[in-house]
Amino acid sequence: MNLVLRQLNQNDESLFFEGLKEWQPNELSWYTFSWKPGMSYQEMLLILQNENQGIGIAPGRVPHSMLYGFLDGKIIGRVSVRHELNEYLRKRGGHLGYSVAKSYRNKGYATEMVRQSLEYCKNLGLESIMVTCADENIPSWKIIERFNGQLQDKVWDDEDKETIRRYWIELVG
Repeated sequence: MNLVLRQLNQNDESLFFEGLKEWQPNELSWYTFSWKPGMSYQEMLLILQNENQGIGIAPGRVPHSMLYGFLDGKIIGRVSVRHELNEYLRKRGGHLGYSVAKSYRNKGYATEMVRQSLEYCKNLGLESIMVTCADENIPSWKIIERFNGQLQDKVWDDEDKETIRRYWIELVG
């Protein structure tokens, strides 16, 4: 598989905005947390760089790396790798948050993005990571279990009114 998972760089502006078209306006957080309508690409890159380094993190956020999945010259999805957990992420979110554009789903790309993310997490020095998903999101929890995710528990999420599965994946040993 030719999928490459990496951070955006100066040369990816047109690819980023082309990929943005795959997402409905109410789904933008599935593609980007940082870019907002009217913001320049350069502004967003600076925000991503600062968030990666833990500089100027917004309240309730943690240092994280936003990695994008590139396939045949297109961005097809993204993974947010949180470098640490806060109280909110321990309940909902975990260390990884990933999504794939609808037109690329059910083709193994999310699995490959998670596989590459696990290597990225190891390089950050993480020994185990939490990954969460909605109980009804069977494709997502199958991916997590494929990487030996151990179900910690299921908890009710008042914010989204759904049951959340919380898994741990060991990265060493």
